[in-house]
Amino acid sequence: MNTIRLSATSARNNFFELLNQVALGKHVIIERDNKEVAIISPKKKKMDWKAFLKAAKAARGILKNYDPMDNPLRRPGASDFLGKWDKGLDISKIK
Repeated sequence: MNTIRLSATSARNNFFELLNQVALGKHVIIERDNKEVAIISPKKKKMDWKAFLKAAKAARGILKNYDPMDNPLRRPGASDFLGKWDKGLDISKIK
């Protein structure tokens, strides 16, 4: 990641040049009194919904065979607090 760091005054005086640099993929960090006050970064591309739906379909049903009693954190000798994350997990809602 290319980063440009400059003062607020310099950013004000060269704003349009900074926009050109951001359009090329650089990130700009603006400082005032040696403290970061703003970051200008390129706009993120749109979400690839087709790839997301494909991944979601591939992951569907991944937890249907989950057995809370098979959790290694609940086995004898495991710390008491480690197995509490799934105590209230309702498996029927996941299917």
